[in-house]
Amino acid sequence: MPRQKSTAPKEEKVTKARKPKAEAAHNTKASLSSLIKSSRDIMRKDAGLNGDLDRLPQLSWILFLKCYDDLEMRREEDAKLERKAYKPVIPSP
Repeated sequence: MPRQKSTAPKEEKVTKARKPKAEAAHNTKASLSSLIKSSRDIMRKDAGLNGDLDRLPQLSWILFLKCYDDLEMRREEDAKLERKAYKPVIPSP
């Protein structure tokens, strides 16, 4: 028995162009470097900080807090998706 051709329109797959891993890593590294440079430029204008020895610990602490805050937000979103209650480790002020 011969097969009949389907008259239904074919679905076209839309694919996103992916960046090679090396290029994506470079963009991440470049954006982080740019962010650190602009932060250092802003901190240089602060009269209370004298040199990189004063700025580096503060910049490190700010980056740590930002990463930790992002992690907390991801955990909270995951808990919402799973319909579970989430209590942050550090309460908001």
